[in-house]
Amino acid sequence: MKKYAITALAVALCMSASTVGYGAVFSDIGSSLKWAESYINSVYESGLMVGDFKNGKRVFRGNENMTYSEAAQLVYSAAVKSGFATDVTQMSINRYSPEMAGEGIDEWAKKAVAFCMEKGILNSYDLTKFKENGNDVKITREDMAVFFGRALALNYSVSTGTSLAFNDTWNISATAKPYVELLNKMGIVSGDNNNNFNPKANITRAEVSVIASKTYDLMKKKIVTNEESGYTQTSGVVVSVYESNGTWVLRLTTSNGVAGFVLTSATPVYNNSSSNVGPSGLGLGDTVTVYHADASIAKVVITKDAVVNPGNVNNPQYTNRYKNKGELISAGEYKIGLKDKHGDKIYYTVAENANITLNGKKATLRQLSDRIEGDALIEVTVEMDSATQEAKVVEAVEEKYKSNTEGRITNINSRTISIKSGSKTYRYDLADSVSVKYNGSSSSVGKLRDYFDDLTGSRYIDVEITLNDDDEVKKIEAEASNYKEDDDKEYSGEIKELDKDEIKVGSKKYDIADDVRVDVTIGSDDIDEIKDLVEAFESDMKIRVDIKVEDSEVTRIEGYVYEIEGDLEFMTVSNDNYPRGEMGLEVSGWDQVKFDFDEDTRIDIDGTEYDDVNINSLKKLVNGDGVSNVTVKFDDDGIATSVKD
Repeated sequence: MKKYAITALAVALCMSASTVGYGAVFSDIGSSLKWAESYINSVYESGLMVGDFKNGKRVFRGNENMTYSEAAQLVYSAAVKSGFATDVTQMSINRYSPEMAGEGIDEWAKKAVAFCMEKGILNSYDLTKFKENGNDVKITREDMAVFFGRALALNYSVSTGTSLAFNDTWNISATAKPYVELLNKMGIVSGDNNNNFNPKANITRAEVSVIASKTYDLMKKKIVTNEESGYTQTSGVVVSVYESNGTWVLRLTTSNGVAGFVLTSATPVYNNSSSNVGPSGLGLGDTVTVYHADASIAKVVITKDAVVNPGNVNNPQYTNRYKNKGELISAGEYKIGLKDKHGDKIYYTVAENANITLNGKKATLRQLSDRIEGDALIEVTVEMDSATQEAKVVEAVEEKYKSNTEGRITNINSRTISIKSGSKTYRYDLADSVSVKYNGSSSSVGKLRDYFDDLTGSRYIDVEITLNDDDEVKKIEAEASNYKEDDDKEYSGEIKELDKDEIKVGSKKYDIADDVRVDVTIGSDDIDEIKDLVEAFESDMKIRVDIKVEDSEVTRIEGYVYEIEGDLEFMTVSNDNYPRGEMGLEVSGWDQVKFDFDEDTRIDIDGTEYDDVNINSLKKLVNGDGVSNVTVKFDDDGIATSVKD
């Protein structure tokens, strides 16, 4: 009899499974998949994995690998269909929509991903694994175990992962070990014929059918195996937490109101049921479950980490609500956007029960949207709940203008603008928030000042300003003397082609002026010459820029390098309590790139996620042998957002 090597996450055949009469449903279940046929039939019957059609026949595609998006959908379906967990609300989907859009999550997967984010099955770092260059990424075996393990951890206890006995346990990441152990104890996963788990390898749909079938059956039983099952479980969002002489006071918002608990420094607090981070690991906005009997607290489990800087925990603004103010730029679908006094665009999720007013009267987001589509200028104050990060109050006021004045700018700074009208020059104070348009496009006071400072020769900028009742400038519409509708503008995008004479941004190519100004951030340094920018581009660095085009030539290039590949050569840690410091990346064709990292940087090297607990071990590794083939992504300030090999 031929012996099939069932790879990691495919369980031993001796485990029992109910066989249903669906053997002929899928046309592609050949002899190589007989070992999984009963599980494939089971997930088909339960509606978890129904396959698709090819040439008029239903196929399962059992030998194809599963993607991260498909895995999230499967976990969601199993948890909801089994009654193990409640479905996600539209409000929750809206809450995570900006983050999902930023990571390129497909529309069909967003509900499942939002569910997993809401339940703590996925976190922000996990989302970065879903796509690469716009394409779906195949999920690894250990990440599949983490997804299903975290789902089960909603009701089942998770240990440390130290009892695993696979030959390659050493290769399983510290994050994954507790969940692999949970699934192994439940008989859901086992090793291959060589007792290897193969954590970094991909997983086929046939292998996944085994996990999904067994997990679904377990979820339907709803048997809670926590040692603390005799305790009451209270879940909610942390709205305040503070320490006094070794005693921690914790307050949660729950479905029944506010609940308070007193913890000691010895009270175990588990992050997603695995590592004990203690009460100091609790943060504002975290979703937690407290296991308690009267005043006795057995443990606290963080099911969704809000990643709030612990240094802010006792800051009054984090224990109450805080406000932001600016010009309304968009409204609708439980979202609102405003432009603050610095010209930055900020978007918020609006609570379903938010109090929304326009000029003191009750209004809707749709009404606000209609007003700005009609070119009304609306000042909006948003009151945010720091616990839920939702706007609870939206106060909108439509500006009433006193007068308009036309003229030519003679001076402008952050507080005043001077314009010449006729033979006289007038100076006006600027309001706290000013709506600015330059050559027909949205702009800001700071950018308008830069444009004015860049004027050469006989060029000038004409403006029409609008004053409010306090004689302050509330609105500026500006147009440059050399402006051409289809030519002289600003453009943004990634550099696609570049040499000293031409640059291609997006789909358009432009000539570069001889005296072009360059200001591009690269880690802790800046590139200020076009020849260096060309060298960076030729070193395969990915660069986002804003370019200014005047008289058909690029006169200014500003931006930042957002992704670099290279070898980590050195590392320093500036704070032992937080993962902050500096790294050095050796890049082919370029000098060493130095950059800062902090507690928000996602660091994943060789399958291990590094944080404040183990950051110094990474420092030893980097400063010892170094780490090769690392990809670093940066924000526009040059600070690393992720470091991955």
